[in-house]
Amino acid sequence: MDKRVTILLPNGRRQNVNVKPDMTLLEILETASTKHGFDSEQHCLKFHNKDVSLTQQFRFSGLPNNCVLEMEPTEKRRTLSNVVVCIQLADGSREQGEFSPSATVWHVVQELCLTLADSYESPVIIYMRSEVIGVEQMQKTTLKSLGILEGRAMMRLINKKPEDLKRQANVYKPAEVKSKPKDDDDQPSTSRSAMGGSSGGGRGGFALTSDMVKSLKRTAPEETAGKAVEENADAAAVPKDEPVKAKYDWGSGSGYSLHHRNRQQEYEDADTEELPGKAPPVVNVIGPRNAVLFSLDAANKNNDDLPDSFFDLTVNDLKMVLRDLKRTASGNEDAPLLTSNLRELERQKAMLAKLNQYKDCVIRIQFPNRYVLQGIFKPHEPLSRVEDFVREFLTNPSEQFHLFTIPPKKVLPSSETLLELNCVPNAMLHFTFVEEKLNGISEGCLQAKYMDQLTSEEGALFAVQKYRLTKASVSSTS
Repeated sequence: MDKRVTILLPNGRRQNVNVKPDMTLLEILETASTKHGFDSEQHCLKFHNKDVSLTQQFRFSGLPNNCVLEMEPTEKRRTLSNVVVCIQLADGSREQGEFSPSATVWHVVQELCLTLADSYESPVIIYMRSEVIGVEQMQKTTLKSLGILEGRAMMRLINKKPEDLKRQANVYKPAEVKSKPKDDDDQPSTSRSAMGGSSGGGRGGFALTSDMVKSLKRTAPEETAGKAVEENADAAAVPKDEPVKAKYDWGSGSGYSLHHRNRQQEYEDADTEELPGKAPPVVNVIGPRNAVLFSLDAANKNNDDLPDSFFDLTVNDLKMVLRDLKRTASGNEDAPLLTSNLRELERQKAMLAKLNQYKDCVIRIQFPNRYVLQGIFKPHEPLSRVEDFVREFLTNPSEQFHLFTIPPKKVLPSSETLLELNCVPNAMLHFTFVEEKLNGISEGCLQAKYMDQLTSEEGALFAVQKYRLTKASVSSTS
């Protein structure tokens, strides 16, 4: 729905301007100036005696509807200077150039990526939340109308039909209401209220509200039960007939924790995986350190959509959420104030604990073409060993490259150990060439012979599990 702002002009008159969410404040200023004969380049807008940025869109400016903006003359006339525009393509590569704010979006696309744009059936430029769809609209839209007046700007060029842009991903669809069977009469009556069913009041999702917490406090056992309650909740969250699999948290940072099981359960799972009915995934070892290579795009294609029943929360799930919230709150309140020396001592203690617990660490290196190389290292090895390991698989081993973690982007020094870099027990590192132009070549990173020996992501996890089980059996025998 369109909104309206009021411009207080220098001659004391007021001008109402109807604005759209993607309309820039510069367009609002030019609209008011044109109607009353003022030069917009010599005036600015103020809100509560503070200058507002004319490059912002109205939806991001924080200005309320029906607000009053004051138009005042500036000391210097605004002059348009060239801006640096960078276009990110679908394969992740980027092209940039310098343009005038009066240049059209189509002119920018022609200068930077004309060949690719001509091959697209429906090219779309996305800047902030503004979408410029089709060649005809790109020819009418200038950089100035998008609020690009100075500095740098990043755009995305994609090939999508206009109707696909309005389609929202991962929309919640409430499950169908089924009649409750008679066998469930013994279930506590608070389970439905604690689960926050979507059939009542039209509410969707499973937010942890105050009503849920109150119902959990009524149904949960007394706090004097202590550790027994927590163990029962953990055991009830997993069916007894299904074996527990090791879970790896491969975040974009480094040093994420690995959830372990007891040794006896691991050996039982290893035996069940060798049954004829449960064939293990195929693992193609392509080099030293149990090196395997897999593609994230292939892993995403094989992922099936989870049913709605997967997201149904049980009472035990909410009990564990409440337990974790209590632990977090008590830990923040009771934590003592530490000096820098004590913090360093605590950090060293944590490193020693990791070194005693984990004898190996799994390192994954993600390349710009979304291929991931996995290897197993010792915690005390420096990062230079990982770089030498990666260099064996590159097409040009002599090219200089960096390994970094995100977010935020942090280039890792080669001299520090994996333990010091918080890469134990596992970490996901990212690969980039020092020379920027090499990063845009999607097929120029890894040798072609390794691209034909890919392993699935499930196979990569299976390879780590089998390696650690083998090491555990050897150590127990010795």
